[in-house]
Amino acid sequence: MDTILNRALTQPHLTFSPQPSRYTELSGGGDTGGGIEAVWMSIADKAGVHRVLPDGRCDIILRFCATARPINSITIVVTGPTTRHYDVLLEPGMGFAGIRLRPGFLHAILGLRPMVLRDGNLVGEAAIEACAPLSELGAKANSPDDLPGRLVAFVRHRIALGHFLPPMQALRILSAFHASGGRLRVKDVARMQGISTRTVQRIVQSATGLSPKSYARILQFHRALRLLRDHRMRPSEAAFEAGYADQAHMTNALRDFGGLTSTELGDVTLVTLGD
Repeated sequence: MDTILNRALTQPHLTFSPQPSRYTELSGGGDTGGGIEAVWMSIADKAGVHRVLPDGRCDIILRFCATARPINSITIVVTGPTTRHYDVLLEPGMGFAGIRLRPGFLHAILGLRPMVLRDGNLVGEAAIEACAPLSELGAKANSPDDLPGRLVAFVRHRIALGHFLPPMQALRILSAFHASGGRLRVKDVARMQGISTRTVQRIVQSATGLSPKSYARILQFHRALRLLRDHRMRPSEAAFEAGYADQAHMTNALRDFGGLTSTELGDVTLVTLGD
């Protein structure tokens, strides 16, 4: 019988640094056409707290002890789309291998509606009860290096089955919100697509588990973070470029979504968001 472990042997090589101590996206893991936005790993080298920012995505995560050989205990976690930040307590050697799904693909891959997981997750047996094939992901691994390919093989196999694939119209609508950095209004997207605003609302909520307004605000929040941290813009400039009414409006978004101020971005983990 074809298994995830066998299929993983045929996957492209994923490149990453050995034993990354923080969130690292792996080269060669993305496949937007196959519903994969990014493949990532994180292994804690000390006790601490990791802040997870809302990104409107769902992830499949394998949690494990990176110091064990072989790795016999793997916990499967499926995270839903979040609208607020949360903190994860880390212990030395705690490892995570994850695959971030492109919006609209959770239903095709796991048969789950993202709305059901909004601001929540499924852990361990709860995840397997929701989607029995996930159990294969918990098989013994020789090292952390084995886990990213296992996740990619699982997702590609599930996509190949062809169940519940998102319609192209839904992907075009989501891409329109992305291209504008969340600045387009629902009525503008509806006019571009030649459909009603109610249809746009229904499609976005079905694909992401979020209302169009919430989804757009999260995209806008991430754009502001990139402008502030990576482009080193002044807060007033970043607020304008991100489409906020003013700097105070952006400041409120940073606090509401990330518990942050514009001067506290040095250690914040920003994920790559495709369209």
